Amino acid sequence: MIRTSRIVAWSGLALSTLLAGCVYYNAMWSAERYAKDARKLDARGQVSEARSQWAQAAAKAEVVAIKHPHSRWADDALALQAEGLARSGSCAEAEDAITSARDHVKDAALRERVDLADAQCAVAAGRPVQAEAALTAPLKSKDASRRSRAEYFAGLAAALRLDYAAATEHLQRSREPVARPARATALLALGRAAEAAAVIDTIGGDPVFETERAQLLEQLAGVGGLEMGSAVLDRLLARARLPFSEQARLLIADGDRWVRHGDYAAADARYRRAIAVAGIMSDEAATAHVRAQRVAIMQATQIGDLTRVIEELRSLSRAESGNAEAKHLLDLVYAAGVAPPSAGARFRIAEIVRDSLGAAALAGQLFLDVAATDTASLYAPKALVAALALLPARHDSIAAVLDARYPASPYTRAYHGEASIAYAAAEDSLARELGVAIAHAAMTNASASRIALPVPGIRGPRLDEPVEQAAGRHAPSPRPGARPTPARTTRDRPVAPERP
Repeated sequence: MIRTSRIVAWSGLALSTLLAGCVYYNAMWSAERYAKDARKLDARGQVSEARSQWAQAAAKAEVVAIKHPHSRWADDALALQAEGLARSGSCAEAEDAITSARDHVKDAALRERVDLADAQCAVAAGRPVQAEAALTAPLKSKDASRRSRAEYFAGLAAALRLDYAAATEHLQRSREPVARPARATALLALGRAAEAAAVIDTIGGDPVFETERAQLLEQLAGVGGLEMGSAVLDRLLARARLPFSEQARLLIADGDRWVRHGDYAAADARYRRAIAVAGIMSDEAATAHVRAQRVAIMQATQIGDLTRVIEELRSLSRAESGNAEAKHLLDLVYAAGVAPPSAGARFRIAEIVRDSLGAAALAGQLFLDVAATDTASLYAPKALVAALALLPARHDSIAAVLDARYPASPYTRAYHGEASIAYAAAEDSLARELGVAIAHAAMTNASASRIALPVPGIRGPRLDEPVEQAAGRHAPSPRPGARPTPARTTRDRPVAPERP
């Protein structure tokens, strides 16, 4: 009986040990499965989905590390926990896991994974020195994938230190897909636009880099010129299979760059192409159509040029989805077409055309009309000065009229760089005529009418009323025909009642 009981006890112990081993083995297997799925998602560029899987892997690994700290899988669990937290974006929680893994993990491959997690979090926190220290071993790793990932983080760390030359070298040695846009950015920072353009070509139509494509094309146009940016975009559209909506957005952005450059013909061509690519009923096509109308406005030289624009904007505003940009632009164009009677209102419309519509030639003509309609107006010399900046081809003739007709005007003197005390007064007069509140004057007047100097005693300052009004309300009425007796001292003067 004793022997039988011992056999049963040993069998139970073996069974419990086996079951415990199965539990932590299953937990570790589950953690590794989540990590495997996360790596696949990362490779496909599904970043948000990959982070979710990495978080699951870290949670499963943590269970093994806590409940089975002496098992054969304990080191793997510690390394995976640190790696999963870092790659899921939970770097605040990863710090303790990284420290714990460094204290216990001995295997070189596992330590390299922990180092990569440390480097990733250091880069995310903007600590390049810490990142580069953590990458010492991974950069020499025998494993190509870990070495490639280490080169990527080393490139990012160098870029944080503004050492873009070192960054390009590290990123060139990396095989991580995300290293390509990072290297193009570093090359652009060095001014090497042609090399950056070649790297952008290799990115192609990879859906992972939709945001990066737009940013890189913007940077490339700024460094290498608009022609280079447009050429790279044309190659991209010809070779890559991008969604029509993204193609249209890239073309619209390119058109916007040409508008800022002042080449309205090139901008209009980009907008028209975006309409054709996206399809007439798409949101991108509606946006491109409005931008094309804005370009037409910018090229207008007289009010009659806006007739066709108004028709197009009306059509866009009546669209089923509605077009807020078209409606706003239509309101501005309507305002420009109004013929107000006063010189001040006409001057204001010219400013709207110049500042809100960007139609320099049309605004310049409107300013000339203001000066010609009422030559004695305060606005006439100011309108001529405004037209000078907008109509460079007519500079000499406008300047001659300004000097001949208004030689003593403060605007003429300011235009020639002469100091004029009357300039501020003229600006205030114009502002009042336009109905613009003079805030400082309004505050000063309000303060003067409501606040008086304090007087001695417990009665406090006089407020709100002139002395005569307060005296009339609180003092007895004088006899008919009697002359009022003036107050002899401050205390004799009646004051308004003290405010609560």
